[in-house]
Amino acid sequence: MNRRRILAAIVSVGLLTLGALLLPSLHKTPPPPAIAPPPGPAPLPTASAEAPKTRLVSESPVLPPAPLATQAAPPPPPQAAATPQDVDPHKAFGSKNAPVVMEEFSDYQCPACKTLFTTTNRLLMDNYVSTGKVYLIHRDFPLAVHAYSRIAARYARAAAQIGKIEPVEQALFQNQEKWEQSGDVDGTVASVLTSSEMNKVRALVKGGTLEPLIDKDFALGQMYRVNQTPTTVFHYKGQTYPYPGVMTYDTVKQFLEQLLSQK
Repeated sequence: MNRRRILAAIVSVGLLTLGALLLPSLHKTPPPPAIAPPPGPAPLPTASAEAPKTRLVSESPVLPPAPLATQAAPPPPPQAAATPQDVDPHKAFGSKNAPVVMEEFSDYQCPACKTLFTTTNRLLMDNYVSTGKVYLIHRDFPLAVHAYSRIAARYARAAAQIGKIEPVEQALFQNQEKWEQSGDVDGTVASVLTSSEMNKVRALVKGGTLEPLIDKDFALGQMYRVNQTPTTVFHYKGQTYPYPGVMTYDTVKQFLEQLLSQK
């Protein structure tokens, strides 16, 4: 009997002790799961440096590039100007006091020169040369690859000496394919001059005084690094702008207006 009471007491004490240990954990509320706070607006970026500004490379007017078919190289930047030298007044058009001087290095047997003469130059003469804005100088630059270009230059320069450059240049360019095949430069020029005028032209051609003038033009072209025809050299306010290739009238007009608008 006593043994049973002792065992019962031991069991009771054990149960009470186990209940005391388990009771706190059974009533303890687990902490709620951690929840990330809702995202707010992104912070404004702080600029570490000022944004780069666009910078103009040059304030000088720039010629549009020539068509690829006629341009050997991009137009070079403006160069230090040289006053046009050895100007033959018989082969210069307009006023010497014009604000813009244009030198055209040309070859009478060059198809591109023909295009420039028959299209662009006519409008240029009417709108800029005749109005006193441009002084246009023709420069002879006969290329060695053209068999009759130097002969044509002699006849044109002789015609200029007697005041007949305009009809002779027109005849040479408009009939370029014919005399290029036949070599008959003399007959081409004779078709637009009287017999008396033609006699004077022939005398000048044979006299030998024209060759040095052509050579001076050619040497000047080499100084400008002309390596193709036509090449046009613009002079304005102490700057020189060479342009190789055929220019449309719109291209010339745009560039001239850029130059003339400078203060």
